[in-house]
Amino acid sequence: MIKTSLAGLAACVAGLSGSAALGAVNVSQGASAPTYATTLTFDEVGGPTGANVPSNAWTGVGITSMVSGSGANAVTNVSAQPGFGWLGTGNVFYGPFGVFINFGSDLTEFSAQFWDSSGPASGFGGGAAVIAFNDGVEVGFLFVTNPAFGGAGNTWIDITTDSGSVFDEVRLLGFGFFPESYVDNLSWNAVPAPASALVAGLGLFAAARRRRA
Repeated sequence: MIKTSLAGLAACVAGLSGSAALGAVNVSQGASAPTYATTLTFDEVGGPTGANVPSNAWTGVGITSMVSGSGANAVTNVSAQPGFGWLGTGNVFYGPFGVFINFGSDLTEFSAQFWDSSGPASGFGGGAAVIAFNDGVEVGFLFVTNPAFGGAGNTWIDITTDSGSVFDEVRLLGFGFFPESYVDNLSWNAVPAPASALVAGLGLFAAARRRRA
């Protein structure tokens, strides 16, 4: 099932590209992006590869679900196929009809490389979208007028926040006839769980007491 966003489609009509924000969540496309605290390259030793990878295969790094729009997940070295060398080296996540990522914690930043076969936006379709959600509510949106593919276009997507805003879901999807999406080199900063923050705070408090003693 392909997920869509009415607010996102409205932004498409408005012709947003390059960077956009809803509230304090900013989404941009560029030639590079920062690398954040937690990373996923799909080349990790022992990581899942091949066809039909379970959507919950990455719970160990904080992703509760990553699934393609068609429901058929694959992690494979597509760059080894003729004509796909522009994907770089190593494995990528392949998502027909988009890639949908849910996190177990709130995030403040996220970056990834994103390619989509939909082609440049036109009156007949094309283009792609990057959408951030928090608790099911859309909080950030970017319409990508020229998705990276075939060695052309900027590959990096970066999502940042300010004013205490967070998000916990990222959707990347194209608007072509049969969009094929690829993602790689994910990274993000997660907000510590309340219990973790409390433990860290108690540790700092104890250290301060020892110094005073």
